[in-house]
Amino acid sequence: MIDASNWSRGYPVHELYPPAWHGFQSPSHLRMICAMMGVAWDVDERTPLQIAEVGCGTGYTAQLLAAASPNWNVVGLDYNPAHIAEARSVAAAAGLANLQFIEVDVAELDGTALEQLPELDLVTAHGLWSWVADPVRDGLLRLIRRRLKPGGLAMVSYNALPGSAGSLGLASLVRRSLQAGASNEEGLAHAGQLVKRLVAAEPAHLPKSAWRQMLTGELPGARPGYLLHEFSTAHWRPSFHADVAMAMGTARCDYVGSATIDENFPQMSLSPEQLQLWEEAPDPLARELIFDLCVPRPFRRDLFVRGLRRVARDEAVDALWLALADQTPGERMLRTQLGEARLPQATTDAAVEALARRPQTVAALRALDACRKVTPSELVALLVGSGCAVPLWRLPGSSSDDMAAAAGAQAFNAVSAARMAHAGRALGQFGLAAPALGGALRATSLELAAAPLLVGQSLDSIGAEALAQQIVPRGEVLAPDVLEGLTAALREVLANRWPLWRRLGIV
Repeated sequence: MIDASNWSRGYPVHELYPPAWHGFQSPSHLRMICAMMGVAWDVDERTPLQIAEVGCGTGYTAQLLAAASPNWNVVGLDYNPAHIAEARSVAAAAGLANLQFIEVDVAELDGTALEQLPELDLVTAHGLWSWVADPVRDGLLRLIRRRLKPGGLAMVSYNALPGSAGSLGLASLVRRSLQAGASNEEGLAHAGQLVKRLVAAEPAHLPKSAWRQMLTGELPGARPGYLLHEFSTAHWRPSFHADVAMAMGTARCDYVGSATIDENFPQMSLSPEQLQLWEEAPDPLARELIFDLCVPRPFRRDLFVRGLRRVARDEAVDALWLALADQTPGERMLRTQLGEARLPQATTDAAVEALARRPQTVAALRALDACRKVTPSELVALLVGSGCAVPLWRLPGSSSDDMAAAAGAQAFNAVSAARMAHAGRALGQFGLAAPALGGALRATSLELAAAPLLVGQSLDSIGAEALAQQIVPRGEVLAPDVLEGLTAALREVLANRWPLWRRLGIV
């Protein structure tokens, strides 16, 4: 049973898309990518950005961007009225006056309705391209062509070929199970059992993938609603990068690079033999195809600019500001397409120690003795790619505007926690709005639940035990071992996360 209404264009509209914050959609991250690729994007912390998220779902990303930057105007577009109703409800509760949600089928967006949208600095379309019919893709291109500023950015993510080719059969099989089931839940259960049996039978064309692992239960935590969104749409088809790049070319957009940092460094992801083939490729599209043939990942996050202009790469990267994002003790690892790699200990230790004191420019970090041998882009790739650091949009300050922005972000975080955190046990990819980031710092559901309770507090005024009692819903009694585990987890939050939240104005 695939519950697709006549107006749904074959998409599962009766399952709200789960909230998910992805840092690669934030302007600070995309500005960093542009700098690393030597491409101009003429914006800074004073620019009142105009941003549109196409296919915004229930609006979580748009809400976090608006909450972090009250001088930006953010528009979320989605054709599902349930998504828009939920998005507007949260925005109203948080008092986000700089955020607008529009119910619209992008395939039909044209004429006056399209021209009424502001001229945009940034358009993001995450998780849209591979799941929609051609008229919707055409509508996205029309929006970019007509409303994206010259020099503006567009971020388009999609399931990529050939990495997703092995999932074509899996997607068809699951869709048939859903159609045959008396309910979507029954269809997913049947699909999971069938895939388990197929895996045991060692099929030639069902390679290991995250989707396969979700269906078999090897990868826990996948919500049924997420799986329905992935598998039940009638239009899912992965794309070659060249085809997406040529489509974006009709909107006069040029490819900048990947919003996934390490993918802009082929030497991090390719073997020496593969790298030689990459370097000998006849043109940029051939290079991207060789890369996609060699790496196992099925998903691309492509960044385009409407009017490509070059800037001095090292100077642009040196000017970036970074802040500490993780001070958890232990070895630092960088995950690339080749697997996990250990970071150079002396370099990262020196950089993390400096960032623990205050935010730093990349140039200041490279002036450290232990960091002199790496290029600006390599240092950013190591620190941000490993999760040690995040790029700043603006320096945290104490002016009245900064304090007002922090108060607005904290208000949204409180609303978000009340609706989504569920005592730290909710599934999703959450974020804490932070004006310094122009977006959010990724957080677990437990951290989302805890942060609003820590606003204005000091370490002496609240401990993990008291915090645990506040997080547990009124009237709910936890087993002693569960409460002990929650308290221990909150001690880690207070030790390793709270200091970072203080520096970024989150609490």
